[in-house]
Amino acid sequence: MSRIAALFLLALLATPAAAKTAPDAAALYNRGSDALRRGDLGPAVAQLLAAHRIDPRARDIRTNLAIARSRVEEREGGDQTSTRIPSALALSAPESWNVAGALAAMGALLLVLAASRRGLLILGGSVFAVGALFGIGLLLRAREEVLHPSAVVVAPMLEVLPAPEERPVSPYLLGAGEEVRLGATRGDLVQIRVGGNTIGWARRSGLWRVDEAPRYTASSGSK
Repeated sequence: MSRIAALFLLALLATPAAAKTAPDAAALYNRGSDALRRGDLGPAVAQLLAAHRIDPRARDIRTNLAIARSRVEEREGGDQTSTRIPSALALSAPESWNVAGALAAMGALLLVLAASRRGLLILGGSVFAVGALFGIGLLLRAREEVLHPSAVVVAPMLEVLPAPEERPVSPYLLGAGEEVRLGATRGDLVQIRVGGNTIGWARRSGLWRVDEAPRYTASSGSK
């Protein structure tokens, strides 16, 4: 059991996602807040969401992100009062990996020290299991982000249509600031997913990927 714990711990600590250098949350917040003041909801949501991923407990970021999302809801005719400020207890990705690694390390250490102590063996196994499950959850979330990255509509109106070989239907319209996930790409087209379901294809120039928000400028499009 201790060997398994050690191997899992090594894999967890070697995960590339834990070693990524995050961009500046303050710069993203400033750009997103400027866009919000201009009423440019697409870039506002994208930049503030990117800033929130880096510093999820910063109150200014959480507040402005909630304001931007509420304005998107208001424009779409939704209930803007249902848009709440994100939790102040959230962890950034590096912090989450650190917690998972610390729990797994603590559990592995307890397992190594357990020897003939049954109580310590149970405690070590439990702590390691929590760390392992947390790490697996992070890996699954990272995998989903790789397969279907989060994106924000930045075009004033984005037409989502069936694939060229499918039967034509009326376009599904998405407004600036709406959050989606992306799928496969075909030239300048990308598959759009909402709520885990594919709804059609749209031009990539009308979208910003959240994980690429730091390299966008006010005049750039999706890449």
